[in-house]
Order: sequence, then structure tokens, then C-alpha cells
Amino acid sequence: MRRAIVLVGLFAALVGCSYPIILVGPRPSEPGPPEIEYWIKPNTTAEQRVQDSIDCKGNVVGLPVESQANLEAVMLLGEEDIKLARRRLFNNWQRCMLGKGYQYIGECYPNEISRSRPACGGP
Repeated sequence: MRRAIVLVGLFAALVGCSYPIILVGPRPSEPGPPEIEYWIKPNTTAEQRVQDSIDCKGNVVGLPVESQANLEAVMLLGEEDIKLARRRLFNNWQRCMLGKGYQYIGECYPNEISRSRPACGGP
């Protein structure tokens, strides 16, 4: 009997502690800095870095703008897979930033995707 009371007490404690998670789910992690913060160039202001991103067909947070015009410009004749065009657009944006003298200080993982990105030493 005593064991049953202890088990019921433990069960109640576990359910009570997990009740908020059941209702709203786990707490999301804090978002990291925008991608543009991982691109550095000596003697460059944040405003100039943003303008350079825009000049490279990117946006203020440092990602390429996936507009219909930009995607069509990088799609190959007869290509239907938009994922390949998005990847080329992203790589072109990185090449443009590298060409402007920026250095990427973000994470480059030891996998095929990272190795294929210009910022991580890819072509």
C-alpha cells in the first residue's frame, strides 16, 4: 500500500512538471544572429555590409532574395527543380560577397553540403 502511494505521488509530480510542455510544447530556442553577421570585412560598417548584400541580390539579413526574377535568372534551360536554382542563387550570393572582399566566419561543417558552399571553400 505504501509503495502504491509513493508511485501515485511520483506520477503526480511528473505529470505536474510536464503539464506546461503538454499544453504549449517545448520552449523554442533563441534565434541566432542574422546570416549577415557572419560576413566580415575590415573597415566596413553594418550599413555598407547590408548594401553589399543587396547589391549581390540579397536582403538585409544576408540571404539571397528568392524572387521569381532572381530564380528564373539562375534556372537552366529545361530545369524544373526549384531546389537546384535556390542552391545556385545562394552560392552566387556567397561568391558575390566573397568577391567584394568579405570573409565568412560562420560554421562550416564537415559534410558535403558545407564543402559545396563557396563560403566554406567550395567552388
